[in-house]
Amino acid sequence: MTLKARAYCYLGAFSASCVLLAACTPANGTIPTPPPATSSPVSATPAETAQEREERLAYEAAEKAYRTFAAEYARLQQQRGGNGKPTETMRENAAGPYLKAMTGFLRSKAEKGTHSDSAVRIAYVVPGGYSINELILHVCQDGSNVKVLDSSNKRVGRGTVSKLTIYLRPVAGRWKIWSAHQEAVKACAA
Repeated sequence: MTLKARAYCYLGAFSASCVLLAACTPANGTIPTPPPATSSPVSATPAETAQEREERLAYEAAEKAYRTFAAEYARLQQQRGGNGKPTETMRENAAGPYLKAMTGFLRSKAEKGTHSDSAVRIAYVVPGGYSINELILHVCQDGSNVKVLDSSNKRVGRGTVSKLTIYLRPVAGRWKIWSAHQEAVKACAA
């Protein structure tokens, strides 16, 4: 093969490569990255142990009990009148000293004829400690925008911001609020 023929052969191969490369390149001119060598994702997170699962499920159940109780209590606080007795929802999610104290607050509200204009805002709920016999939640409730009204809708008080340490116990197969410690604070900060 002559030198001239060899040059035409290389030029033809080069031209064909350019045409093929141009056909495989997207319209925006970028060259697509090849897919990863393996299609199965690699997880950096280790599998959850049985103990971790038990604890996670307990915290989820405890937070649900707290939020359900808080919503029911807020509903009753916003209601005019009332009899000051715990509802079934309250009894399903709280027991012991906590249920007794919260029922006492509702009874006092009913006797005074007061009600709230809105519910407290739950700023956060975080785990605080776990054993099979007791679970702790750290909570902050912001009631700074809540107005306490009398029967003629005259403002007679206002809500507060509180950090709570809530203790829950397993009662009749569910986590229930058993007791709590409350501290008035200026603002909720985790």
